[in-house]
Amino acid sequence: MNRLDRIVTDNQGRKLRLLEPKSLTSAPKDFHLSRVSRPFRRYFSLVANSLIMVFLVQAFSAQLIGVLTAQPLYVIGCSFVTFPCIGFLIFLHRPKLIEVRLLTSDENGIFAHPIPEGGSIQTPIPTKMNRFLVRDDSVIDTPPSFWIWIIFVICLCISFVIAIIEIIGGELGLILSLIMALPMTLILFSIPVYAWWSSSNSWIGLPTRLRDAESWLIAGMAAGVPAILINSWLTPALVPSSWSSVTEEFIIYTLSAPIGEEIFKFLAVLCFISSIKGPKTGFQVGFTVGLGFAIAENFQYLLLSYGGGGFTGLFVTSLIRGIGSIPGHAVWTSFSGAALGWWISNPDNKAKVIFMIQSLSSKSMNMIESIGIDVDMDGDTSGFDGPEYTMLTALEDAKKTSDDINWTVSGDKSQQILTSLIGNSNPEWWKLSEQNHTTESSVMMIQTSNKITNNEPRLKIIPPKSIIAGLLIAIFGHSIWNGSGIILFEVGTIIGLSEDINLVLSLLWIIFLVVVVLFVSFLLMRGISTISDISN
Repeated sequence: MNRLDRIVTDNQGRKLRLLEPKSLTSAPKDFHLSRVSRPFRRYFSLVANSLIMVFLVQAFSAQLIGVLTAQPLYVIGCSFVTFPCIGFLIFLHRPKLIEVRLLTSDENGIFAHPIPEGGSIQTPIPTKMNRFLVRDDSVIDTPPSFWIWIIFVICLCISFVIAIIEIIGGELGLILSLIMALPMTLILFSIPVYAWWSSSNSWIGLPTRLRDAESWLIAGMAAGVPAILINSWLTPALVPSSWSSVTEEFIIYTLSAPIGEEIFKFLAVLCFISSIKGPKTGFQVGFTVGLGFAIAENFQYLLLSYGGGGFTGLFVTSLIRGIGSIPGHAVWTSFSGAALGWWISNPDNKAKVIFMIQSLSSKSMNMIESIGIDVDMDGDTSGFDGPEYTMLTALEDAKKTSDDINWTVSGDKSQQILTSLIGNSNPEWWKLSEQNHTTESSVMMIQTSNKITNNEPRLKIIPPKSIIAGLLIAIFGHSIWNGSGIILFEVGTIIGLSEDINLVLSLLWIIFLVVVVLFVSFLLMRGISTISDISN
């Protein structure tokens, strides 16, 4: 009898033993959970995070500009937006824990297991109960990218029809436009990002925790804060007032924005260096960070387009940004992310990173405990008391393989738990190869990549191994996208082309740039699918 069990007497004088609920224990190392796929729930999560970050980035940037320009009322006013947004963001991303109650057959077990909230779980055979908490490590499960692109095309067609009705429908057309403006903007600013996210996951084929991917997206959105400061405050302040507005605009679009945005997006990627194993994961982090930056920027552009040109402007901007600007931001940052992955795939470089993180961790603990806060909960505030972490230890840790993601998406719409605690019916299931951790689309990607590997002459792009080269490619590509159209228009004006011809040439150039970005995206995806994160 457990000494914690209680003895009670019922109305008939019988003594009954009340069992205490099983205590929580650590989850077994081979714990594997297969969860039901909810792909469209991920989409709504993406929209919610994006909207919060859009308002947070804009308001916080305005606050910083208010501080720099000594406008206290402006700072206070923006606080009414930033603090609620931060609160909502923390609430959405609070750590999610799952209590697992695992009952396994046991000859020495019991038939009823008390549970903390009252009552019991009864079984027809004697069983043993294990209770443990696990962190929600659900992997990304997006719908097939083809269907997301179909939805995007349908939404574009609807926008085109509304644009025509808006033009020829008079007041009724204007009313319809106003009613449909917000929902169509919310759809068109997010659906293409979700489609590119799904496409990249299918091509790369790496199992990715949802919380990791959302963190990368949010980091990309947050990179917009310093970018806004540079483009809206610093660069205009540095450009001489005697220069024309066209010159200032050209400098912002071709120098300030590409250099500032790509550097800060790379710094956002750098924040996740501990999760990057090699060029493939580096590419994935960079691509996702770029998508995060693009979605925050996209919402603002679509609102401005509708305000300036109604549904016609919304349709054109959604089309260009959906298939051009959004993958452009992702591709440019993926070059620098993959280059960082090449660098970190070297065990010596990885050891330096691990050693630096451990050193910063111990120094931070010493600093916090010096003000009287017991961080490590050892009963004193003497600082870090553990063994000294040396470079030799870091080199050993760098050679260790990281733990694989042991959560999957269920194929039969049922949740399954697999662990050695269950028995010997399938003891090695959780130790199967990586393909068991992938979705159907990822398996298709693996098959495709095998074909590509066997056909080496096929055209592909492999990201550079130099971080400087990767960053320069990102800046150059961004600069060409932003500035070449301005140069083309100005050259046309100088040589005397009419405004209509200039407009047609600009549209043709935009189409050319979109085709180039899509072509580069395809070749880069093809190339990245043929490499691995194994050290080179």
